[in-house]
Amino acid sequence: MNKITLSAIVMLLFAFLVIENAKADDYTDAMTKAMKKMGEAADKNDKAALLKSRGDFERILQLKKNEWMVNYYLGFVDYMLSRTAVEEKNNDDMKKYTESALSLLDKATDVKDDFADAYIMKMAVQGNRWQYEPDKMNDIIAKTQEAKDKAMKLEPENPRYYLVDGYMTFYTPESFGGGVDKAQGMFEKSWGYFKTYKLKDETYPNWGNDQAAGMIAMCFIKNDKKEEAKKWIDAALEVKPGSGFITGFVMPEYEKMK
Repeated sequence: MNKITLSAIVMLLFAFLVIENAKADDYTDAMTKAMKKMGEAADKNDKAALLKSRGDFERILQLKKNEWMVNYYLGFVDYMLSRTAVEEKNNDDMKKYTESALSLLDKATDVKDDFADAYIMKMAVQGNRWQYEPDKMNDIIAKTQEAKDKAMKLEPENPRYYLVDGYMTFYTPESFGGGVDKAQGMFEKSWGYFKTYKLKDETYPNWGNDQAAGMIAMCFIKNDKKEEAKKWIDAALEVKPGSGFITGFVMPEYEKMK
């Protein structure tokens, strides 16, 4: 009886490991495919494709594997949808997707409180709130600073931290502590860290390299330095050929210089 029981236990453990490994493989495969589609949709600022990508991540949640990571990407997609809503002047959708993004990112950090990229995304998303909650500016500033401090403490060499911080600084007037020149140093630091930053695995965030170079180009464009701007546009296209951010945003600004 003991031998039969032991044999049965071994078989059950083996079956469990096989099932778990299969789930892990399904998860990784599904995540990498969904990430690719999400990146393409975000690069083109394609609302329909973003919504489809969102559905992909919602289905991955059913695998019950690393749900904190999946919630991060759902939050990322919702942030992109909120930016699309801003362009459409759809304030209701902008608010809806901003609040959804913040909720999803909170879910990610509630489970994985050392996930720096989730706090970095919170920095970006909090910036939306001033458009519909101008009376809560002190809370917005406090929540943004809280996310910044946490991200910096966790991963001071994360290139996306400096990229997002640079964006916020770029669009903040000099009289309020921002400005192009101050932002340029942050973008340059982001670009440098992209060369050395190592992903923990293929499902971790890997976006932003072309944006760092593109925003350095934007800083030179703002300072009317054509040759330097062109150099950084070329650098961005080298790391991400056909980058929608470069072709759709940076290059039109560069062409205006001519």
